[in-house]
Amino acid sequence: MRRNRAVSTTLSYTLSLAIASILVSGLLIAGGNFVESRQEQVIRDELEVIGQQVASDIARVDRLVVAVDDDPTVNLDHTFPARVSGTGYRVSIDPAADELTLESTAPEVSVTVSLTTRTALGDSTAGGGVITVFYDESSDQLEVRDG
Repeated sequence: MRRNRAVSTTLSYTLSLAIASILVSGLLIAGGNFVESRQEQVIRDELEVIGQQVASDIARVDRLVVAVDDDPTVNLDHTFPARVSGTGYRVSIDPAADELTLESTAPEVSVTVSLTTRTALGDSTAGGGVITVFYDESSDQLEVRDG
């Protein structure tokens, strides 16, 4: 009988460790998904704020171009964070949709901001950091580029 008791104690201990391991693994997987979901939301929020600021800069440059009669030379530099939540991002103007698109690299999160301008928009892209909004006299368009 003593042999059976030793086996049941060892078996009980092994089963307890297996159950605890499964529970801890489940918690880590659930916690990892939660953290990833929160990171994506933080990136989305930061990109929306940056997008609104870039859209405001585009509107400001548009007002200056419309107000000047002769060939205007307008450049507006604005410093933004180079990274959002540890990931890089790109800012693009989509002239067909009159939208500004901001996309992060990893994880991939995309945010769009609509633009309303009197001056035509040019298909252009800039990375995070210093972004220059400018009027391209040769094409008569507003564009963005790396500053």
